Amino acid sequence: MFQVPVGPVHAGIIEPGHFRFGVAGEPILYLQIRLFYVHKGTEKRFEDLPWRHGVFLAESISGDTSVGHALAYAHAIERLASIEVPARASILRAVLLELERMYNHTADIGGVATDVAFTVAASRAQALRERLLRLQDELFGSRLMRRVVAVGGLRRDVPPQALDALRHHLDAFEREFDDLITMLIDAGSFTDRVDGTGILTQQAARDLGVVGMAARASGVDTDFRRDHPHDAYEGLRFEVPVEAGGDVRARLMVRAREVEQSLSILRQLIDTVPTTPAAFGVPLPKQLPARASAFGWVEAWRGPCSHWVATDERGEIARVKITDPSFLNWPAIIEAAPGNIIPDFPIINKSFNFSYSGNDR
Repeated sequence: MFQVPVGPVHAGIIEPGHFRFGVAGEPILYLQIRLFYVHKGTEKRFEDLPWRHGVFLAESISGDTSVGHALAYAHAIERLASIEVPARASILRAVLLELERMYNHTADIGGVATDVAFTVAASRAQALRERLLRLQDELFGSRLMRRVVAVGGLRRDVPPQALDALRHHLDAFEREFDDLITMLIDAGSFTDRVDGTGILTQQAARDLGVVGMAARASGVDTDFRRDHPHDAYEGLRFEVPVEAGGDVRARLMVRAREVEQSLSILRQLIDTVPTTPAAFGVPLPKQLPARASAFGWVEAWRGPCSHWVATDERGEIARVKITDPSFLNWPAIIEAAPGNIIPDFPIINKSFNFSYSGNDR
């Protein structure tokens, strides 16, 4: 038996993490992981900031989940201070969250294609992602939709013609995305690499407390948008995609089906956006209630993001407890890797796409 160390410095642009494989020949017998190389003390940093500025810090917890964490923090503050968010802002917040889900899932589908050297599919996926980012920049003034969410609503409204542009873009995106998924599934050289690779069983997912997309790909039917509705999700018609395979293909298909559901959700949201003023007219209190606490959550694209906020006797933030889905899901790869070979590990890792930064917060 040999041990093969990988990391913590990697050849790509990903953040640091150390993986130690135990192998006998080609098959992986076990995997050990070591994280927290980029621990930033984010929770402690909240205590030094005015609560109104906490959204900006929340956006930086995981760069690809800026909307998810910003909304979770804003929800906690709004519940703490009994702030009522306008209906238009609540709907547009859900639009932001679904766009974030779409561009990340599309990028990860392309990432899996890259790791099996399917460059044509990978290029098409990245082109779809880039067009979404450019549209988001036009609509909200930010490619990754930072500085858009605010306590009480949004920092930026969108005009009616922008919503029409979004609707037209979704129609074109849907056609190209369907062609992309068909290309992948019809390619035997692709399915040969993803079918039966990196299996996380339903029992292992439940025992480890895996959440979000990774749990749904292993047959665990859970989604905060349906089970604990927030923003404008209550009353929307959508399905929660669940796959039973637990392998790379199952995680890819959950992503593909979630993109399809996001397209449906976005069309429903666009049709219901009221003409009333959006977000920035909501009056905020001068200070939060003293010695109180509240919980905020969202179903972000990886899974549930949650923020628990507590105040001291002056109404200032005394504690913020953050849970990123990657913190709960990283142990899953220890279960999914054994029995595979090291060259398949990048595919398995990308199919989960954990956040180092979100975990190491």
